[in-house]
Amino acid sequence: MLAHRSDRQPRRVAPRLSGSDDIGRLGALLLLPEDRDVLGVVRGLIQDGMSLEEVLTGLLAPTARHIGRLWEDDVCDFVQVTTAMARLRRLVHDLETLCLDPQPVDPASRRVLLLPAPGETHTFGLTLAAHFLTQAGWEVTTSFDHHLADALERLRAEWFDVVGLSLSCDVCLDRLVAAVPVLRRASRNRDLQVMVGGPAFLGRPDRVRLVGADAAVDDARDAPGIVQSLLDLRIRAC
Repeated sequence: MLAHRSDRQPRRVAPRLSGSDDIGRLGALLLLPEDRDVLGVVRGLIQDGMSLEEVLTGLLAPTARHIGRLWEDDVCDFVQVTTAMARLRRLVHDLETLCLDPQPVDPASRRVLLLPAPGETHTFGLTLAAHFLTQAGWEVTTSFDHHLADALERLRAEWFDVVGLSLSCDVCLDRLVAAVPVLRRASRNRDLQVMVGGPAFLGRPDRVRLVGADAAVDDARDAPGIVQSLLDLRIRAC
C-alpha cells in the first residue's frame, strides 16, 4: 500500500495569476510620493508561482493602463503619472536583471528603434515590446522623445531595420500620419520597415494603412515574430 502511494504523481500547483487586487495595490505603491520596494512586492508574487511573463503582461501592463485611467479621471496628476511610469520601466529592468541571463550582443543582429507617436504619453507598451524583442535576439533602442528629434537623429546616424511606434488614442493619429514619411526619409536604410502598435490600432487595419505602416502588433509578445516576418517578406521580394 505504501509503495503504491509513493508512485503517485506529485500534484501540480496552478500558476499564480494576477488579479485586480494585485493591480490596485501595485498602482497605489507606484503613485506614492516616495519610492517603495515594489520589486520586493513583485518578487513575492514570483515566489508564489507567478511567471515573469505573467508579471509583465498580466500585472505591469494592466497596472500601467489603470494608472492611465486614474489620470484621465483626474485622480492623479501628470507628475505622478510620469513618476509612476518611470518606476514601472525601472521595475522591468530590475526584473530582467533578477530573472534572466544577460543576452550577448550579436554584431550581426537586426536592429529596431522603438518610440511613441508624436505627442503620445502612454509609453509602457514600448517597454514590454523592447523586452520581448531583446529576448528574441534583436538589438533594441528605445526613444521616449515625444517630438521625434531624437529618433530622426538616430535614424540619420545609425542603421535600423525596423521602426516601431505606439499610439494609444485618436488624438495624435494625424501627427503619426505625418511622422511616418518623415522617419522614412531620414533613415539611412532606404527600405526601413515600420511597425505600429497600441490601443488605437486594435481591430483597425484601416488605420495601419492610413499611417503608412507595414504591420501592426496587438500584443507585445508577438512583436518578434511580426518584425521578423517583415524582413522575411522583404528578402523574398528581392
